[in-house]
Amino acid sequence: MKKYLISTLTIAFTAMVLNINVAYGQNFYKEKISRDNFLQAGLGLGTLYADNLGSIRMLDILLRPGLSLAYGRKIHKHFDIRANVGYQRYRSQDIDYYPATVTQSWFNNNQAFASKNDLLYFDIAPNFYLFGADNHAFRSRINAYGGTGIGMLLNFKKTTNVTFNGVYNSKDLQAVAYIPFRAGISYSYDLYTDIALEGTLMMTFSDTLDGNEGFNRLNDLPIFGQIIIKRYLHPFKPFNLP
Repeated sequence: MKKYLISTLTIAFTAMVLNINVAYGQNFYKEKISRDNFLQAGLGLGTLYADNLGSIRMLDILLRPGLSLAYGRKIHKHFDIRANVGYQRYRSQDIDYYPATVTQSWFNNNQAFASKNDLLYFDIAPNFYLFGADNHAFRSRINAYGGTGIGMLLNFKKTTNVTFNGVYNSKDLQAVAYIPFRAGISYSYDLYTDIALEGTLMMTFSDTLDGNEGFNRLNDLPIFGQIIIKRYLHPFKPFNLP
């Protein structure tokens, strides 16, 4: 009876070890195929460096929500390229925020006292990663990245002007090219998922996103930060015709 029990336990233990080794071997083989494609989504807050939106230097700004989606692919162990699409909302300060000397200048030059902006944007940008990885399974736990590219935004804006005839509101749709400057810090949450804190500055080619031109020295610059969830995708299989 004792010999039978020992033999049974030995066989069961051997089978369990073999099963673990086979499963580990299969999983290791599966992860040898690098997941180079990824999807990501972001949610955060942003502001606008513009003539009537307050002082960024004094942190006297209004933050508004925004979101983004992106699809990307690794092209080198230190580089990927990403297509980003997103939405960002902005709102200017109240009309009585600025002193009378400033608003008088806007009145004389027919500049907008206030604005509300809804931005839809799209850009393509490569990103450089501080710590490279040939395979998603061996990427660094903590990483830093940054990149720049080219993009286009649509600005759905509502502006408020003051004239001798009173206050009037107007709506306009504006298309503006921009250069995005993007940087972030990422954390490898699990085998297929990263979490990142990411900041973006859009160097636009317009000073009229807020309907007000010339009060600040630079063009209008959307700025925002987001929490990013990034998911590495299973490698695409080729489509074979029957």
